[in-house]
Amino acid sequence: MARYGFKNFGPPAPSIEVAVGAADADMGRRYGLSDPETAKKRGYHLPETPEPSRWEPAKGAEEAVFTGTGPEVAGGTYKGEKIPEGGCRGEVKRQLPMPQTPIVADAESRAFLAAKDDASVKEKIAQWSACMKKRGFDIKSPIDEVAPLGVDVNSQAPSAREIEVAVADVECKSDTKLVDFWHKNEESKQQQEIAKGASALTKERDNKNNVVNKAAQAYEAQG
Repeated sequence: MARYGFKNFGPPAPSIEVAVGAADADMGRRYGLSDPETAKKRGYHLPETPEPSRWEPAKGAEEAVFTGTGPEVAGGTYKGEKIPEGGCRGEVKRQLPMPQTPIVADAESRAFLAAKDDASVKEKIAQWSACMKKRGFDIKSPIDEVAPLGVDVNSQAPSAREIEVAVADVECKSDTKLVDFWHKNEESKQQQEIAKGASALTKERDNKNNVVNKAAQAYEAQG
């Protein structure tokens, strides 16, 4: 964009709080709720995290050069300078293609499902379920929906009932050591997947690292 005269172009710097919140929402409850303080304060409600900044290029020439479309780039040029196909956005997409990792995603999914269906993990889950039943909550697995227990996770705030269920959930996990056991079992399954597909997984990792390194170098070059 600077080549075309847009010197102070780009979105605000990403927030570490937003990144951490997104990661926690995605992976923080892999085996269901497990943090006792969260259970006491928020039940099953996700913690409040700041929304990522919404950013769009300025309308007019800036947007046209960025996207490669608009009356300002008629004929594929802007102020006599040729615009790359798809604008500056298109140029960067070609230089730094989004890393694709379907093989590792499939391996990760297989490992999770294999651990969930492992007989020893099922036995631990049954122990957790029995613990919950003793407390008056009939639920088979910690990754099952909690709505049948009278919990509305979409409500504005957690109810007393939700807090009660969530606290019991986490305490039963602690009593049965379910999370640690399940995690170790899944880790073992992941290692098996890595051993089976080492060559293809290494290639995906190297491709991703290459793009990340090129992006880091590009940022450094811009100061």
